[in-house]
Formats: sequence, C-alpha cells, structure tokens
Amino acid sequence: MFGLVSYILSSSLLTLSISAFVFAYFFSSTIKNYLDAQIYPPKKIHVQLPEQFLPGWSTSQYANSQNASQKLPNKITCIDPATGKILGHHPISSASDVQAAIEAASAAQKVWANTSFSQRRQVLRTLCDFILEHQLEICQAACRVSGKTLVDAMLGEVLTTIAKLRWTIENGENVLKSSTRGTGFLMMYKMARVVYQPMGVVSAIVSWNYPFHNAFGPVISAIFAGNAIVVKTSEHSAFSSPYFLSIIQNCLAAHGHPKELVQFVTGYAETGQALVSSKIVKHVTFIGSAPVGRLIMKAASDNLTPVTLELGGKDCAIVMNDANLDQCVPVIMRGTFQNSGQNCIGIERVIVHQDIYDKFINLVKHKIPLIRQGPCLENTTNDHQIDMGAMVLSSNFSVYGSLISDALQKGAKLITGGKVFNHPEYPYGSYFEPTLLVDVTPNMDIANTEVFGPIMAVFKASSAADSIRIANSSQFALGSSVFTSDKLLGRQIAMSLKCGMVNNNDFAVNYLCQSLPFGGIGNSGFGRFAGNEGLLSMCYQKSYTEDIFTSISTSIPKVVDYPIENTLNAFEFTKNINIFAFGSNIISRIKAAITLGKLSK
Repeated sequence: MFGLVSYILSSSLLTLSISAFVFAYFFSSTIKNYLDAQIYPPKKIHVQLPEQFLPGWSTSQYANSQNASQKLPNKITCIDPATGKILGHHPISSASDVQAAIEAASAAQKVWANTSFSQRRQVLRTLCDFILEHQLEICQAACRVSGKTLVDAMLGEVLTTIAKLRWTIENGENVLKSSTRGTGFLMMYKMARVVYQPMGVVSAIVSWNYPFHNAFGPVISAIFAGNAIVVKTSEHSAFSSPYFLSIIQNCLAAHGHPKELVQFVTGYAETGQALVSSKIVKHVTFIGSAPVGRLIMKAASDNLTPVTLELGGKDCAIVMNDANLDQCVPVIMRGTFQNSGQNCIGIERVIVHQDIYDKFINLVKHKIPLIRQGPCLENTTNDHQIDMGAMVLSSNFSVYGSLISDALQKGAKLITGGKVFNHPEYPYGSYFEPTLLVDVTPNMDIANTEVFGPIMAVFKASSAADSIRIANSSQFALGSSVFTSDKLLGRQIAMSLKCGMVNNNDFAVNYLCQSLPFGGIGNSGFGRFAGNEGLLSMCYQKSYTEDIFTSISTSIPKVVDYPIENTLNAFEFTKNINIFAFGSNIISRIKAAITLGKLSK
C-alpha cells in the first residue's frame, strides 16, 4: 500500500496531473467553442460601403458656406465635422416610424426567442468575422461622421466591439444558463433555480462619439439574451446608421433569422420620447449627458420601464510621486486627447503630486503642441500624419472659452492651446487646439463641468489624501486612474475613490476586460453594461422551485390548516418551527421538535 501511495505521489506523475488539469481548465471552453463553431459555422456577408465613406470623396456642398444645402423638412443634414462636407440627408424617424420599428422588432423577437445559444453565437461569429475583415471600412464610416482619426476609430470602435463579441461568444451561455441555488434547512426537499428569460423588445439611446461601438454594444447583449432591440442613433452620426444597421441585419438574414430583430431609428428628442414611452419596450439603455438622462428616466417611469444610465464623467488620473513618468505620461496623453477628448471615460483631471508636479508639466508641455490636427480621409499637406481629429459639436467651443477664462481669473495658467484651430485647408472643419491648463483647483468651473474636449487640466496635490479629496470633489463618478509604483498604495487610493471603475497604472483598460461591469455612480448614472451584470440586465430573473422527489411535497399540518381549530396552538406551532429551523441552541431546537410533534397530533 505504501509503495502504491509513493508511486501516485511521485513528482513526474504529479507534474503530469497538474499540467493536465491546467490544460483542461484553460482550454476546455476554447475546445467547446471550436466544436460549436464547426457545427454552427459563420457565413460571409457583403455590405456595400457608401461612397461618402471612401477617402478623398468630394462634393461642392459644405456646411456654413454660401453653397450649403437648405435645411429640408423631416430630414437631418449630415455633416463631416473634419471638413464641413455635407454627406447627405437622413430621414427623421417620426413617432409612427418608431412604433412601426418596435412592432416589427416584437414580431421578430417571438421567433428569435426560440433559438438556441449555439444559433445566437453563430450570428455573432458572422458579425465578428465581418468586422475583422472590414476593419478599415468600418473605421472610415465612423471617421467620416464623427471626425476622429483612423487610429482612434480602430481603438474605440473596432477593438472594443470585437472584445465584447468574443467575450459574449465564449461566456454568454454560462452567464445566462439557469443556476441552482441553496434552499436552506426548511426547504431541503426542494430544488431551487434562477432562470434568465428574454425581456422582449429592449431599447438603447446612444451618443455620437463612437457611432459604431455605442450602437453595437447594446445590440450584442440584447440579441444574445434573446431580445429584439430598437436603437436610437444620434442625429449627429445619422449618416452611418443605414450602413451599420445593414451589417447586423445581413448577419441575421444569412442564417435564416428575421432581420427585423434589430432596428435603428434616428431623430431628435421626439424620436427618443416615442421610443422610451412605448409600453412594448421593456428596458432602456441610455448613453449621454446627465440632463438628458434625467429626462429619459422620467419618461420611462410612466411605464415603470427599467433604465441603465451611462452619463457624464469627470475622470481623474492621480499621479503619485513614485510614478513612472515614462510610462504614465503617454497613457495620460492618450486618455486626454484620444478622439479629441470626446470620451465618457476620458481623463479630464490630472492630479499630480507636488514633488513631481513641475517635472510632469515640463514633459507634457513639450508634447502637446506637437499634436497634429486634421481630417484623416483627405489629402493634407502633412501627408496623412494626423494625431487628433475634429470635434462633432462646434457649439461647445464657446463653452470651452468660458471655462478657460474662469480658470485663468481664479489663478490657473494656460500653457498651450485654448482656442479654435482654423484648418488652413478645411476652414469649415471643427477643431479645437489641444490645450494644457495648469494650477487648476476644485473651485474652478472647469473642475466641476464635463468638458468632453481636448483640454488637459492639471491639479497639484500635497499627498495621497489630498489627491483623493480633489478626485472625490466632483459630482461625476464614472472612472479613474491611479499611477504609482507602490501596488498597495495604488489599491488603497483606488478603494477610496468614489467612482464606478478604477485602473491602476493604466487608462480605461477595464472596458477591454469585458468580464467587468461598466458604469458609474452619482451624476454618472447607475446600472451596468458589460460583464455578467450587463448581460443579466437584459433578462427577467425568474425564481423557480420544484420537488426533488415526487413522493415528497409540502403538506399543510392539520394544526394550521383552514379553518384553524385552535389559534393558540397554531401560533405555538409556527413559533417552534422558527426555533427548530433557525435556533442557535441545540437544546432549544430539540425541545422545539418535541413540541412540534405534540402539536401535529
């Protein structure tokens, strides 16, 4: 016997066993998904890219110019913010259009609800393959309507969407399959489960800053959970909506599913109101500003429709005196200026320890003026070397000016930027110079207002506690970053920040970890998308019990059966049930059991 035990525990066999376990643990899901993909393979689809999204597309129509097209009734004039070119006109979805879209989606969902997880994964695989094969075209479409650079589009539109697709394909079924729960002592003869069922038709109202990803993120979760979805895309990115919608509808149709499952509508407040107020819509996801989020919540309350609100942010990057500046400065630069600062989780406040404050300022003040601005889809004099694109809402430029003026009056210093950039080749483009504002303090307007633009506002902190105080002074509480070489200190600061997400020595990478929920607290909203929590929010959670054995089921004791013969005995019986089931004293529980036996006769 001893020899057998020694053999089993021999190092070679133990190593082999551990290796086999590790392999099985990490690769079982991969193998399962591979086999599933062989049975339910993706298909190739074709979607025509509109000519307006091709590089160098030309037109004589420019916004704000003498030959600009007149506004058309019931149409949105779609503009490329990087050049001012008028792309065309998109119909505004009326209330009746929205209702028709909801009804079509509802009919399609009744069919889709019967699909298996394998069939849903098949559609998502087809979508994923299309995106990977057509990354450039998707980026071109996003760049044309939002003015961002191709690199920013690749990171913010494509990479994030593929990450969500892969996570959902690989993990979605495990999240949504019914789960067994404990029953407790009294119900030991029962089986208890939580079952996750589709809601029906859900909706999303999304912002313009990432027109592809903001629309497809809710779509992926909604349809995998068995729902239909109606998405209200922004009027500012309306021209890309038909192309993006065709992608997912073609994926559905390629596998024989009703393409009406996913609907896009576009318009202004009236369009959103019609969507949110519909009694057919069972959930609303909103990505946008806090004031509009409050209106969404009020409108949804009429039907008690649940909402997920992802609202504004005033994210901070705390830089401690032991931070690796060679690592953190490039990260903070991208976190501030990516997509011209038009990011809900963009870095809007940089809080730097006083010991390295001057060194940090010296590093960024030489880098920021080197940022090159322009349209990425045009032939420009700097040969397509574009670092930062345009801004969608030029109406915000006056707001930026006011915020900067207020800060300067209260003691801040403007190092570079701070004004509109007039592009020499594209005078109708909308650009604001990358800006560095230092010596910012919490009493300044810019410290408490979501900028959503390319302004790096730098605060000085005397300690970790002071950094936390400054960070928590904002009414917004979405995400944040902490830069320090001390992992324990970084964790302590992170746990002290009042916000929904924190990244240590990084920026926004939590969103690429799609297993994590995304969302904020306070004026940054509530509810979560992404992760298990986001996927489960697309479902009704149903509690279900049944007998383990058909021969053992609940029987009402005579002492409490209607009509009750003796209410005092009935009360004593129920009191002793509590003592017997939940009492902490074993003697008391035994006495309660004896009493129950007597009263049951």
